[in-house]
Amino acid sequence: MESFIQIETAWTVFLAACASIVAIGAAVAVIVKLYQWLRKPSRDNEQELEDFRTYLGSDKRRIEALESQQKETNEQNKLMLRGLVMLLGHEIDGNHTEQLIIVRDEIQEYLIAK
Repeated sequence: MESFIQIETAWTVFLAACASIVAIGAAVAVIVKLYQWLRKPSRDNEQELEDFRTYLGSDKRRIEALESQQKETNEQNKLMLRGLVMLLGHEIDGNHTEQLIIVRDEIQEYLIAK
């Protein structure tokens, strides 16, 4: 009978240990879930901030490319307008041939440089 009580006591201790392990595991799982839930807004904000940095970097490169292209276009427009003014002046009074040659040379130099 005494061996039955020892087996019963051992079984009770074993079940208590198993219950303790399950309870501790459940508590850890709840704590991990709570930690993840509390960190979610921070992780979401970090990801959104990283996305914004990526977008701003690509936008900056694109804007710089457009600005350089705009400078080049402005230079081309100045040359074309100067040539057009010289042609109009020549058509009106027939003079300005020397200035037409100078403007032509400037336009050729610009085109060769490009």
